[in-house]
Amino acid sequence: SYDGTRLIFAMREPLIEGADEEDQPTWNIWEYEVPSRTLRRVIQSDIVAEEGHDLAPHYLPDGRVVFSSTRQRQSRAVLLDEGKPQFAALDEDRREPAFVLHVMNADGTGIRQITFNQSHDFDPAVLDDGRIVFSRWENAGPNNEINLYTVRPDGSGLELLYGAQSHATGTDGSALHFLAPRSAGDGMVLSRAQPFRPADGGGALLEIDVGNYVENTQPTLANAGALTGPAQQHATVNLVYTVDGPSPGGRY
Repeated sequence: SYDGTRLIFAMREPLIEGADEEDQPTWNIWEYEVPSRTLRRVIQSDIVAEEGHDLAPHYLPDGRVVFSSTRQRQSRAVLLDEGKPQFAALDEDRREPAFVLHVMNADGTGIRQITFNQSHDFDPAVLDDGRIVFSRWENAGPNNEINLYTVRPDGSGLELLYGAQSHATGTDGSALHFLAPRSAGDGMVLSRAQPFRPADGGGALLEIDVGNYVENTQPTLANAGALTGPAQQHATVNLVYTVDGPSPGGRY
């Protein structure tokens, strides 16, 4: 939390041996209070907590929580209002539940879906201006990439922040994707850059100047002709390959 007194995270209880997936415990959001050393599940109702898998929680400045979830509250509500059957919240390949962003009050009430995507919206965090930054997997038609997006906590102002034309920036031009964005202040964002299947389990930590660039070599309109890039810089001294092979000492 912003005052350092609480820690919020996702946890799943032990799986039930021999049970079908629909009967297994779901991932839930939990909060640990440091001064009192107490742990609580944020969503108190067992029925509501089991409506979907909830992951990657992050505190909002107003005390609410943004998280990624398969429950897809508003999507399902629209179908009910239209008298249509409920859908299985699966990604385009229909292999796994699709996660999208939701917000809820600190006590687990008022859950509301704020993003809508056929694939996954995940790893939300908060920028200095209050917008939520997150990774969006776009896997429709010819696209198959993970870019950085922003949205306001009420679901308005959804915008591509960075990455759509910056994927071929890995080792020797290999493709990488942008995950786990976090604000670094002054218009900078930290992001883990890696292929879909990272080489040796690694990923480069990049510092990206999203305040002045929309792509690695494309500045914002205000900086056109003045800046040429690159917008991406290593945030650590350890360089990481994005192709097979040992990473230490290599190029990302």
